[in-house]
Amino acid sequence: MDIGSSAANLLLYSHDTFGLGHIRRNRKIALALVDRFPGLTTTILTGSGLSDRYASHPRIRFVELPQVEKLPDGTYRSAEPGQSYEQTIETRSRLIHQCAQSTNFQIFVADKEPLGLSGELNSALGHLRQTNTELVLGLRDVLDDPETVRTEWQDKGILDVIEGLYNQIWIYGSRDFYNPLKGMGLSDAVMDSCSYTGFLYDPQADMSQAPEPDLPPDYLLVTAGGGGDGAFLMNAVLAAYEYDPNIPVPAILLLGPYTQPEKAETIRRRASAVGAMVIDFDAEPEILIERSRAVIGMCGYNTFCEVIARGTPALFVPRQSPRTEQLIRAERAKELGYADVMVVPDAAEPAHMAAAIRRLASGENKPSTTCEFDTRGLERICDIVAATLKRRDNLNLNVERASP
Repeated sequence: MDIGSSAANLLLYSHDTFGLGHIRRNRKIALALVDRFPGLTTTILTGSGLSDRYASHPRIRFVELPQVEKLPDGTYRSAEPGQSYEQTIETRSRLIHQCAQSTNFQIFVADKEPLGLSGELNSALGHLRQTNTELVLGLRDVLDDPETVRTEWQDKGILDVIEGLYNQIWIYGSRDFYNPLKGMGLSDAVMDSCSYTGFLYDPQADMSQAPEPDLPPDYLLVTAGGGGDGAFLMNAVLAAYEYDPNIPVPAILLLGPYTQPEKAETIRRRASAVGAMVIDFDAEPEILIERSRAVIGMCGYNTFCEVIARGTPALFVPRQSPRTEQLIRAERAKELGYADVMVVPDAAEPAHMAAAIRRLASGENKPSTTCEFDTRGLERICDIVAATLKRRDNLNLNVERASP
């Protein structure tokens, strides 16, 4: 089988209730695969609502699901007025099933949620299993603390069905960084289906992008991913510049599309007063990271990968609720010498933040690790997909030959 030119279809799913992590991760994977395999077409099921903000590709199709919103306490509600959450999940489940039936998919990849949001994948998984689709669960390097993940999976019924549910589990990280399934009490069969891909990073991702206009030649980039809970970080940095007007590097604040309008307006006003630049949204911020002297971020998965892979000096101020994912990742990064970390109470002190920014500007925060950061995730995923398609083709041929 010529994997490069043979036709194949891959379906990716992400529930996308908060932030940009899921849609960006799935799109990175899709771009790597269609670049490697000219005959491959990918479909991305997403609840983000922002797919039109990303550059299109003839062999990457987005199917948007009705949106739901994640509330500060970790619960959800429908984003559609007059629709209950239950009604929205029912609609999403039906659309997912219809999409799964619409094409002969060889591989299905679910991002993070084994059964989908509130079990919305159950029906589609049943169909895909019957059509012999290779089922893959993709997990980021850190989910949450082990006890929280175990409790969630128990409450959702995942622990009861996870064995045998997926053919493969891809962990988008490295074994020596963190094991997102540790302490879960999963069977050997489940753990044997896991493979660490390495972190998802494309060194060429910024090459085709046009730079933002009027970028200063040297700057501190402050980014909070989707921005839904990033106003604190932006205001903490601005308070530092107000406290210490002589900080020797200008700031660029990348707000994110989910920043509340009133908070964004306050940030713009304060930024203007201290000479900082504000960018509302950049779907592919790699070029901003590439050209920066240093980065301050919250340590979401994509920002972490892109900053650490480039060796950019970084300070992480992770959120600690409703998940400790960012805190765990940031603390592990500090242990390995990849970046510095500041807890939220310290970041709220302008003198502390100003001093941290000065250290960043001076190069004191330059990564000092001897631990290699594994950035071959996309390459390995392409290799795994090639091997999977080849194995499946041989299996199909054998079945056909055995038929009477």
